[in-house]
Amino acid sequence: MKLVKRVYGFLSSWRLTFWLVALFVLYYLTTSVWMDEAFARFIHYLSKNNIVRLLYVLFLMNVTLRVFKSLVNLRKSPLRLLIRLPLLMGIVLFLFSSFMSVNTRQLRWQLLGEGDILRLPWEKEVFRVVKITSALKKDLLRMDDSVIFDYEPYITFQDRAGRLHRIGAFPPRRLSETYMHVLNFGLAPGIEFSKDGKSLLRGEVALRLIPFGVVDSFELRGYNYKVFMHIMPNRIIRRGKEVARNYDIRSPLYQIEVLRGDKTVFEGTSSGVVSFDGYELRLYPPSFWVLLEAAYDPFYIPFVVSLGLLLGGGLIYLAGGLIFYLARR
Repeated sequence: MKLVKRVYGFLSSWRLTFWLVALFVLYYLTTSVWMDEAFARFIHYLSKNNIVRLLYVLFLMNVTLRVFKSLVNLRKSPLRLLIRLPLLMGIVLFLFSSFMSVNTRQLRWQLLGEGDILRLPWEKEVFRVVKITSALKKDLLRMDDSVIFDYEPYITFQDRAGRLHRIGAFPPRRLSETYMHVLNFGLAPGIEFSKDGKSLLRGEVALRLIPFGVVDSFELRGYNYKVFMHIMPNRIIRRGKEVARNYDIRSPLYQIEVLRGDKTVFEGTSSGVVSFDGYELRLYPPSFWVLLEAAYDPFYIPFVVSLGLLLGGGLIYLAGGLIFYLARR
């Protein structure tokens, strides 16, 4: 019995709280100085490192027991208990839900185009991409200080029941058991690789060509060719000192370089057909792709509730303290 009391006394002591907080502060300051991204690194350790998990659980037990002792001490003062309860419960729920969220959350990034099927390992529902709403105008002007995208990109899913769901960049939206939002948007030029009129390869290649001028590449598999591309202005407009670049998304002009091994076999601009080594590479109007972030987090709602308790409980605590102060005066 004495041993149990000693363990309980140790786990609920303010000294343990002090040393655990001091250890975290020492870690945070050291990591910030030498490694940067201290908090992100701590979250990574919390999800992967058993020693960090053990210390966090020890801290959670310590806070929980201290909150329990505090509530027991306030049982003879129901009003004070009621004032402090939301804040104290919010602290415990925040620490618990944060730990469980970090250790149970599953995350996946998925590149999707129109017609693709989204299947997730934790999700029973299956979604089909029926439409991607472009983030760019079809015919647009760009100057040096222009924004990258004209609109927020959207992806429209259809579930098994035929219902449509529209997902944008922010805020994330929940579909079934999954939270989703669009991370990135891009173009997928259509290509056809042929020789003597016979099609050898055909399809779309999702490339990172935005912002305009960024170079990306793809391989013509089985033929030892690698194609580098970036988007050029369809025309340049000059008005005094101002220079604007016009891009036609329906028929982009590409700067293209084709390599066979280390040898360049073609270099030039085109929006239609390029020829090299007896082959033809035909370009078709691009479609769109999005990079979707999908997350499964069963403790997201308790985490949000804990934030509400912390905010509301903090305000109630401050208001209650002010009322008691004025009452004593």
